[in-house]
Amino acid sequence: MTAIGIDFGTTNSVAALFEGGSTEVLPIGEPSAEWVAMGFDRVLPSVVALDDERQMVFGWQAKQLDTDMKFEAIKRLFREEETVTEGGEQFYVEEIAAALFSHIKQRVLATGLDFDSAVITIPANSRGLARHRTKVCAGMGGILPIALINEPTAAAMAYARRHDIDQQKVLVFDFGGGTLDVTVLAVNDGMFFEQGSSGIARLGGVDFDRAVLRHIAEESPDSAGWSSADKARLRLEIEKAKIRLSSSEIDETIISDPTLGTFRLTRPRFDDLTRPLVERSGEAVRRTLSDLRMTPDSIDQVLLVGGTSKVPAVRQFVTELLGKAPATGVDPMTAIGEGAAIAAAIMTGVLADSEFFLSTEHAMGTIVADQAAQQLHFGTVIPKNQKLPAKQTESFTPVMDFQDSVNVTVLEGDPSLPIGHPDNLVLASFLVPLDPPRPANEIQIDLTYTYDVDGLLHVDVTDGLSEEPLIERLTLSSQGAIGGRELVEMASRVRASVEDGSTVSGKTVPRSSLPPKSAALVATARSKVIPFVDDDDAVEIKSLVEALDQADGNDLEAAHDELEKALAQFSYLL
Repeated sequence: MTAIGIDFGTTNSVAALFEGGSTEVLPIGEPSAEWVAMGFDRVLPSVVALDDERQMVFGWQAKQLDTDMKFEAIKRLFREEETVTEGGEQFYVEEIAAALFSHIKQRVLATGLDFDSAVITIPANSRGLARHRTKVCAGMGGILPIALINEPTAAAMAYARRHDIDQQKVLVFDFGGGTLDVTVLAVNDGMFFEQGSSGIARLGGVDFDRAVLRHIAEESPDSAGWSSADKARLRLEIEKAKIRLSSSEIDETIISDPTLGTFRLTRPRFDDLTRPLVERSGEAVRRTLSDLRMTPDSIDQVLLVGGTSKVPAVRQFVTELLGKAPATGVDPMTAIGEGAAIAAAIMTGVLADSEFFLSTEHAMGTIVADQAAQQLHFGTVIPKNQKLPAKQTESFTPVMDFQDSVNVTVLEGDPSLPIGHPDNLVLASFLVPLDPPRPANEIQIDLTYTYDVDGLLHVDVTDGLSEEPLIERLTLSSQGAIGGRELVEMASRVRASVEDGSTVSGKTVPRSSLPPKSAALVATARSKVIPFVDDDDAVEIKSLVEALDQADGNDLEAAHDELEKALAQFSYLL
């Protein structure tokens, strides 16, 4: 069986094969000589665009296409956003992501390999819904996920396989284009155990690029007149400048655009602009070690992966923070894809001398009433850092006698935080009937959570005394906004777009009930601002979006103006 691993990245994707005892990164992209010279010969940009004839183009062709209809950083939208807006039109996130998966499959098949399944990587701190959407999109793209594994774990597997390490604690600092994940793993006798993980969902290379773009825009008097295409071209040149400063000994470089002019970027200026982002990355390191009650001295190896980890200031910061230099011998750009191929080989029986174990990144629980304190709190069912697959049962009783039903709210997050904190996500809320109603002390409700390597949480609710089921099993992360019939129709459109070159339309998304101007503002906030700003700013903008969504009459204009005002400070993103 062919053992394929796919690193579905925010900015770049990688496909790798495990065969004959080693991994091979497959040539799924066709970069220009300029990008090959910068070390990008074995990656495919995770970019989809529509050309002038509204046909989908992918990868390097899409990345360098001068158009308003370009979809980048799609994976950042997996957490919450249903649609993405480009060129004034809305498209389902699933449809764009599935098309990219389908293109990856076509490129792998073009190498002469025959496959229909793969291990696919995801950020270590992805929530259940994001994991499910990854799985659905891969399936719609014609790739059956053998398993979803965390990116840091995959990177550690690639490193350990190449260096034959054993009995070590490895800290993986995975700083990619869109997210930062820090994971500590124990490597023991060819087995990989995730000890703990923490991350920052909106921190990556695209934020470095946007920090430079913001600076250039502030220094350019005519930046208010730049079009979306102008900004897209400039972001691409900024990305190249960042790579040049990261991969060579030069102290300055020129960012040049035929329309906007030239801009000088020195290494000290780049470091100064991105220093807050670099320093913020330390939060995830400290939090991971604190959760595990470990110190930097407990770590044997530090592994830096992801394109952003190649920035010299990042490498220096991590070295100083942990007191040891990063390990060498793996390509930060391809290590995750190679590790995914090793995992595929293990899970398909191609590689029999290794094993790996995953753990939960967040606690899973429910809202529980504390009658003594007269407040609600997070009742844990599956704790954080529990080895997968995990199955736990907790028993609960109603608050009052003779209730005819109880409400169960399933949470994913951090029990130490208040119930309403943004990090505590509600996966589902449902009523459990109690028939017949009776005294509370005669009722025992058993909640059983089952969480597997596929990243899906299953919930069973039974009568703890009779052991009879009270509701049918729920797979909570599959409760997305898009129904099964729509997904099937989407998959059909994706196949036609990728294989037959047919055109696509943004009219697949139901029209908003808001006036066109307000609907466009909401769509812009959701797809172009919220995924890229800090969590505090994201929470504020989301609340304004919700207010505008629900406004009518005289309140509509005021809600529109409030959101427009809040977005003004992020105009460089638009």
